[in-house]
Amino acid sequence: MPIIGWVEDLKRITPEEIRAFYRTYYVPNNALVVAVGDFKAPEALQKIRRHFGAIPRGPDPPRMLAVEPPQNGERRVIVHKQAQLPIVYLGYHVPDQQSNDAPALELLSTVLAGGRASRLYKNLVYQRQLALEAGGDYPYFSLDPNLFWFWGTPMPEQTPEVMEKALLEEMERLKKEPVTEEELTRAKNQVEAAFVFQEDSVHRRASLLARFELIGGYALMDRYLDRLRGVTAADLSRVAQAYFQDYRKSVGILIPTP
Repeated sequence: MPIIGWVEDLKRITPEEIRAFYRTYYVPNNALVVAVGDFKAPEALQKIRRHFGAIPRGPDPPRMLAVEPPQNGERRVIVHKQAQLPIVYLGYHVPDQQSNDAPALELLSTVLAGGRASRLYKNLVYQRQLALEAGGDYPYFSLDPNLFWFWGTPMPEQTPEVMEKALLEEMERLKKEPVTEEELTRAKNQVEAAFVFQEDSVHRRASLLARFELIGGYALMDRYLDRLRGVTAADLSRVAQAYFQDYRKSVGILIPTP
């Protein structure tokens, strides 16, 4: 999907709809201010109040009460759009970070798609040469239940059908074969190293505090690594068996058109 959406959607939106969205959500009572760096807190608070204190509070944005009903069967969509190559996406319903399964899902996404040593890259891109690119993700920082998704761009001589079958084979392998201790240790090291190295950047430190605050409180940041360190290979097999079921699956295939 393009970063700012499809042209048809942009043409459909009216200026008044855009202004209404801005007036609803871009209000001080729906915002966070995160300050990180070498400063004295009283002086920083004084500056924040001077620059932002006069902005009037707006009405509280409406609470999002809609709950998606449980999926009880595969959903499939084929989109024909102008593109250079086809792409296949598989999405499975999974819980958000409040679930005890969230750390295992986070590490599972790293085992599958965390760099060139990951399963999808090693098996589908390097060894079998079925895909130009392949990956996946689990949005740990989601406030709501979300999707664990996998994707692959088939080689020019391959078809989307072959790509989908190969991705599904990787899902079945996860359910039947426990990941090795080497894979699990590498995944934990990757996630922990990336998390710790972010502390070197003032910008990224502020961003992390804001993201944790949004999903439940900035103090959750101190528990993040401990949750991951306690995950076992058996946990990864268990969550794969629990969530990578056919009735939870949605398939999206992009077919290029001239």
